Amino acid sequence: MALLRSTLLFCLIFIAGFSTLNAQLLNVERIRTVADTIGWHGDLGFDLSVNKYRDRIFKLGNQANAAYYSNLHNYVFLTNLEIINVDGASLVSSGYAHLRAVFLRERTLSPELFVQHQYNNNLGLRGRALAGAGIRYTFLSRDAITGRFSSALMHEYENWRLSGEEAIENNFIKSTNNISLRGSLSDQTSLSVIGYYQARPSRFFEPRVTLENQLNIRMSRWVLFSVSFVLTNDADPVIDIPKLTYELKNGIIISF
Repeated sequence: MALLRSTLLFCLIFIAGFSTLNAQLLNVERIRTVADTIGWHGDLGFDLSVNKYRDRIFKLGNQANAAYYSNLHNYVFLTNLEIINVDGASLVSSGYAHLRAVFLRERTLSPELFVQHQYNNNLGLRGRALAGAGIRYTFLSRDAITGRFSSALMHEYENWRLSGEEAIENNFIKSTNNISLRGSLSDQTSLSVIGYYQARPSRFFEPRVTLENQLNIRMSRWVLFSVSFVLTNDADPVIDIPKLTYELKNGIIISF
């Protein structure tokens, strides 16, 4: 337990050492429900963040997530909508919808299927649609900490366009892999650390890499305070946008 807390506290210090940002990649592991009981579970999130892409902007966001757990499987539906006003001028928005099914969820190896639609007007991403399948491996399962590795193949369609520039469309087959650690610092505090590695098989060493850390502090039975930091590096951006993007976000989560 002492080693676990030391490791998680180190990750928390790592978060504090950075400033602000946002990722292009939707990180499902961050908000995947980990309940043990059968039935419906969900949460509503509200947050305020400061981002740095081309401009520094303030952002208000809302997330709504739901999951159903059966005896053998679980199904997760995630949504997010963010609307931003930059210096009182142009309206910038982003959002996603993600549906995922995990089969034989209690086993060490669990097959997964997923579909997603996403857009981010600030980055010039007019639309991203993807569908894929993979396998999740639970390599660590204890009361205080859980560790998982997932690997999948997906088809991804993207439409990119910045103002005044020609649109770019891509259709790719990609490998997507992640490793996650989730543990408890105390009865009221938990921390998760997740890393993602996405690349085309033909360009496997030119990936999009994302590291995400999230600290949750339970304020009451239904309410949590959340602080998250996301760092993304894209080795070969489709259009002229920064390779490195980041986000520091805090908000309130209402769970049910």
